[in-house]
Amino acid sequence: MNTKAIATQIPVNACACGCGQEVGKRAMYRPGHDARHVSVLVAELFNTIQDGGKVTKQMIASSAKSLPSAALQAKFTRAAERLVAKAEAPKPEAKAEAAK
Repeated sequence: MNTKAIATQIPVNACACGCGQEVGKRAMYRPGHDARHVSVLVAELFNTIQDGGKVTKQMIASSAKSLPSAALQAKFTRAAERLVAKAEAPKPEAKAEAAK
């Protein structure tokens, strides 16, 4: 009987950031794409603010749950909270007009 090893193709996963690139069987992201995923989620919140919407802590928490690790969730939460604080801060020209 012939017992040659037959090369089987190992299924590869798609990167979790949504870029569609392949990753190894144990990886979730391509190098640097974990930060890209966080940036994409923060950009979605930014677009919500730009469109006149309100970003709540619940929205931030639900978006954070889509990330696979606690470290990435914390990174996203910090970035989202900074974005919201910056959006809610009074504009410099508004301060100047109030001082007049």
